[in-house]
Amino acid sequence: MIVTPSLNEWQLKGHVYGECMSSPHADLMYVYIPKNASSWTKPNLLDHQFEFYNYHSDHLYHKHALIVLRDPLERWLSGICEFFALYHPNLDLNDAKRPFYELVLDLVTLDDHTERQAYFIADLNPSKCTYMMCNSEYRLFFAQWLRNQGINTNNNYQNYEYQHTTEASEIRK
Repeated sequence: MIVTPSLNEWQLKGHVYGECMSSPHADLMYVYIPKNASSWTKPNLLDHQFEFYNYHSDHLYHKHALIVLRDPLERWLSGICEFFALYHPNLDLNDAKRPFYELVLDLVTLDDHTERQAYFIADLNPSKCTYMMCNSEYRLFFAQWLRNQGINTNNNYQNYEYQHTTEASEIRK
C-alpha cells in the first residue's frame, strides 16, 4: 500500500506533491516525477501553452494525465547522483567506506529525486492516465502522444537534447 505523502513533504528540496502542468484548452495534464525527463518535458509543454498547477489544490482529478515512468533502479541511481551533486558536491566518493554505502542503500529515499515514483501519482485514477517509459524512445512517444491529442502535428522532438543527464555532468558520473 502506498502512503500518500503530505503536499509539502519535498518542498524544501524543490518538489511539491501534486505538481503538474495542464492545458487550459484541453482535458489533459502532465504529472511530473523528478528524474523522469521532467526537465525536458516541461519546457516543451510550455511551448503549447500548458501551465503549472497542482492537481490536488486545483482539483484536476477529472483530467487525463500523462505519467512518465522510469526503471526504478535506473531512476534511483540517477537520483542518488543528483542528490550528491546538489547537496554534497565536495564529497569524495572515492574515499567513502563500506558503511557509508550501506547507509545510503538502507535509507533508499533521500529526497524527491529518490522518492518512489508511486508517491507522485498515488491519488490519481489509473484509468485516466497514459503511462510512458522514460527511455531512449521517449521523445518519439511524447511526439506521438501530442499528435494523438491534436496538439502540434509538426513537432521535431527527437532533435531536442535531454536536460540534466548524468553523462553531461562530471559530478553526476
